Amino acid sequence: MTNIIDSELFLDSCIWIEYFLNKTKETKEIVERERSIIFTSIISIHEIFKKFLKLNKTEKEALEAIKFVEDNSIIIYLDKEIALNAVIAYKKYKLHTIDSLIYSSATTKTKAVFVTADKDFHKTPNTKLIEIK
Repeated sequence: MTNIIDSELFLDSCIWIEYFLNKTKETKEIVERERSIIFTSIISIHEIFKKFLKLNKTEKEALEAIKFVEDNSIIIYLDKEIALNAVIAYKKYKLHTIDSLIYSSATTKTKAVFVTADKDFHKTPNTKLIEIK
């Protein structure tokens, strides 16, 4: 895993999903590390819930995962500033709309390092791209 020493991390949906479904060493180290502040986009709440239901997990399991995210991170909600900055990220880094909204949430509202396994973010600054096996 990439050495992540930053004290503030903004986790992409894929990190949370991998943590819940596979508990890989990489994602456990990120989510369970002490002395760090974790941020999450409200859009990730949607994506996590959707993924659980798509994989035929129960609604209860999905809601338990969401509760864990809420209890262990600061949720960043969308606003006008994030929406407008997302358009700039969309254009500059060729991101999909949802990805640009999540990335913009990280860069507009926090100074956290954006952590993802999604290779679409390979050109974005202040991003740690990790490989999930």
